[in-house]
Amino acid sequence: MTAKLKGFIGSFLAICMIGLSALADPLVQDMDWTGSVFIPYDQNQAGPGYTWSWQLPHMDEADERAHLVNAFYEYFLSDSLNNAVPLMAESLAEAGIPVQVALTYQKTCNNEQFISFLFSSTETAGDQTSVIYEGHTFSLEEGMPGSTLSLPHLLGFLNSQQSTDTWLESRQTEKANQLVRSLVYARITENRELVLNDDFSEETLEYCFFPELDFYLDENSNPVFFLQPGTVASEEAGRLDFPISLSELKDEW
Repeated sequence: MTAKLKGFIGSFLAICMIGLSALADPLVQDMDWTGSVFIPYDQNQAGPGYTWSWQLPHMDEADERAHLVNAFYEYFLSDSLNNAVPLMAESLAEAGIPVQVALTYQKTCNNEQFISFLFSSTETAGDQTSVIYEGHTFSLEEGMPGSTLSLPHLLGFLNSQQSTDTWLESRQTEKANQLVRSLVYARITENRELVLNDDFSEETLEYCFFPELDFYLDENSNPVFFLQPGTVASEEAGRLDFPISLSELKDEW
């Protein structure tokens, strides 16, 4: 092989490696989608109403994978403004108490495989404030535009071809839920510093903890499951996080 040919092959491989590296990069973030809407309880006069403000991630569309995330939040915002927000304002109109809800997020994971966000929805009604959390995780390798990553897919117990089998997905989701609930229950009862509500029991987790929804990924792509404030302990305890590695979950499965 001539030196000239070796040099050509070396340059070609270097270009290929650069291309592969670029494809494996984390997603680049563009300017967030932000805004606010106010709906008065009485459309005929000035007065109290419902205010909803939002901060949603928007990824740089120069990367074709950005559509996996952006499509989800485009639909989420449209559906919220056209349905959820007006319905919420209507349900609060009779009470007449001004309510402000602020939706914000933090990015918890962004690598070549996944991107994950933890959202907080802070509601202020009079002198009362409450926070609800929600996690969204997307696969950058096998994701579908507008769809978050399900827990069975994350654990590797379903692949993209099996996602059309609703019976199998439902069955695997319930198995995953039961597994995570049992692990979280064990950690709760082992934590002697946590003051639990008087009515707490293992059954409590069945109606207040939904592992397939209540998780986000940490920087190492391991799931962190969480309980909403006040569900098993006092509101003052805040959100309760339970990091559980993928390897532990797969071993327990």
